[in-house]
Amino acid sequence: MWIKKWRKKQASLRTSLKNTYLYRIWGHKLFADVLWRIDKKSISGGLALGLFVAFTPTIPFQMLLTVCGGLYFRVNLPIALVACWVTNPLTAVPIYTAAWRLGKYIVENAFPFREVFEAYNIEGRTTRIIRQGFYLWTGSLIFSLVSALSANVAVRVFWKLAHKSTRLKKQNTHPKPKAIEKHKDNI
Repeated sequence: MWIKKWRKKQASLRTSLKNTYLYRIWGHKLFADVLWRIDKKSISGGLALGLFVAFTPTIPFQMLLTVCGGLYFRVNLPIALVACWVTNPLTAVPIYTAAWRLGKYIVENAFPFREVFEAYNIEGRTTRIIRQGFYLWTGSLIFSLVSALSANVAVRVFWKLAHKSTRLKKQNTHPKPKAIEKHKDNI
């Protein structure tokens, strides 16, 4: 039942997109069936793509990057777009602060990075800005990779469990044996 509602919602979304700027840019590629499909590969890929883009510090361009990635990787576009909104104006500051702290910890404590920064110990405002950006991007890429991989695996596991339980339900509804049905007809 929820699949019918989902397909109806997607159909209305497709018709509303036909008169937009996006349609003028990408045309019929935007309406390829694979971008709107509900299957394990498409949904897990869309969620992974959306979360990967969400945790990168590209807030003004996240939706554009997600659409380009969705068209390139041919994953579920609505799922990817919804997932990229994990970082929004309310959640961006805490997420990027945590990413910056993780990046700073890794860069300052990892052997090759520490040695490079100590060898080129140049002081100045530009150097500090570059270093802070490096911290942020390092932590963000780690968050992006971990979230994308875990989302992909979680969807695939959930999908497998859901299909396994549906198969078990079908097996538990035993049809009546034909010999018993014939016997009832004769009575």
